[in-house]
Amino acid sequence: MQYFEKSSSKSAEALNALGVIYQSAPDPFEKDATITRPYGKIRRDAKKSKKYFDQASELGNLNSRYNLGQLHLDENSSSFSFSKAYDHFKFAAGKGHTLSSYDAGVMNYLGIGTYKSC
Repeated sequence: MQYFEKSSSKSAEALNALGVIYQSAPDPFEKDATITRPYGKIRRDAKKSKKYFDQASELGNLNSRYNLGQLHLDENSSSFSFSKAYDHFKFAAGKGHTLSSYDAGVMNYLGIGTYKSC
């Protein structure tokens, strides 16, 4: 965590990694030590996660655009939105991001967040 925080001022990859850490950390109410021990005092924080993904995205990191799309698909998130997720996937897919291409294709095929189109 300290390495990523030190590097975050100049590295989009470090910013994206910080976002992933805050996205995948245990819930604040988690009490099981086997789950919380690897993260220390860090707990899941969607706002921090989104902030880091946004910063990395502004620096051109495509993985952060994909992660923003995934964040918008989290139904427990305050930023839940199929259309915003699709927009992030479509942007990253247009730049060659493989997982974003797949997710945008599935959303197109099913008509989720966009018009249904085979």
